[in-house]
Amino acid sequence: MSGILPISDITTTAVERALDGLVLRNEVTANNIANAEVPGFQASRVSFEQALSNAIRSGRVDHKGSAEILPTGGPSGVNGNNVDLETEFTEMMKTNLMQEAMVSAFNYKVGLLRTAVRGQ
Repeated sequence: MSGILPISDITTTAVERALDGLVLRNEVTANNIANAEVPGFQASRVSFEQALSNAIRSGRVDHKGSAEILPTGGPSGVNGNNVDLETEFTEMMKTNLMQEAMVSAFNYKVGLLRTAVRGQ
């Protein structure tokens, strides 16, 4: 064994699941932006927060993803495409901020564990 202890409590698992959902959201948003001019393309969204919240409440956050890719259902333009670039760029900025917050939360948790191990 390498001497590294696994960190697998509910908090770190929840942060990991949130990061997985946010990465998927960025991928879907990037796909929407890339297809903004494709006739008939329908934008999608990623939903995971409610499922993650329910899992945390139940104390059963597992290592499986609970993210869903859903259609936005927004109105389509003349070419049948419903991508709104302003909405997509705003979504990407929000997602990036949320990713930064999750990484900060994880780093805080690791810092607490490090302090506990050192006995300080």
